[in-house]
Amino acid sequence: MEKSGDDIRKPKEKQTFSEAVKILKGEYVIAAIEEHKMDVALIFCRTKLDCDNLEQYLQTRGRGKYSCVCLHADRKPQERKENLEKFKKRQVKFMICTDVAARGLDISGLPYVINVTLPDEKQNYIHRIGRVGRAERMGLAISLVATCKEKVWYHSNCNSKGKGCYNTNLTDRGGCCIWYNEPQLLNDVEDHLDITIDRIEPDMKVPINEFDGKVAYGERRKAGGSGYKGHIEFLAPTVTELAQLEKKAQTYFIDLKYKKKFAVRQ
Repeated sequence: MEKSGDDIRKPKEKQTFSEAVKILKGEYVIAAIEEHKMDVALIFCRTKLDCDNLEQYLQTRGRGKYSCVCLHADRKPQERKENLEKFKKRQVKFMICTDVAARGLDISGLPYVINVTLPDEKQNYIHRIGRVGRAERMGLAISLVATCKEKVWYHSNCNSKGKGCYNTNLTDRGGCCIWYNEPQLLNDVEDHLDITIDRIEPDMKVPINEFDGKVAYGERRKAGGSGYKGHIEFLAPTVTELAQLEKKAQTYFIDLKYKKKFAVRQ
């Protein structure tokens, strides 16, 4: 059995690649913003620390050009409320958040989503990208997927749940880090949704031939337009899976309620 190139790399080399991924992802976020002239976008990161780091990076890198706020559990309730209002009123261009912080948010007319990292849970992918393209509006979701593994925080064994933790050992060595394999996560998402997600080049250009070369993200799709399938068809595999699970749950309930009673009477 052959080992992949990632497996045979020396530990120091793997660390170097991991650090490069973290730096490059910040640059690719900016590349996506610039290529598509994004003036408003929701940006997802894995952890609260990732959110803080990207916020600082955009503020430093853009000198006001990439105005942004953070939304995660470590920010005080009042700050979270104020940051959300700033984003809704377009007082800032970008809101950076975790999956947990983004649950239940009511944000209309959102044209763009950027996934700096793919979610740990494949089910969260559809919740993220479902933020765009609502009410027959065109939306674009871009995910930055590293081709090599990245060392990331994973505080499953941490008493402080990551607060003030600097233990960079792997979890199997008593630490709070794991190697994150995004190509595998992407495959899991595609298998879950039964689709193939389009790939783009590092220049962040998205093919628009199917839209006759005319796309305005965030605006309503004109009637009788292109072959865009929309969210109904995209969500169909997930809806089917939920229906099957509900059917199984009902069947188990009937079995437990009636079959056991029948067995007792006999």
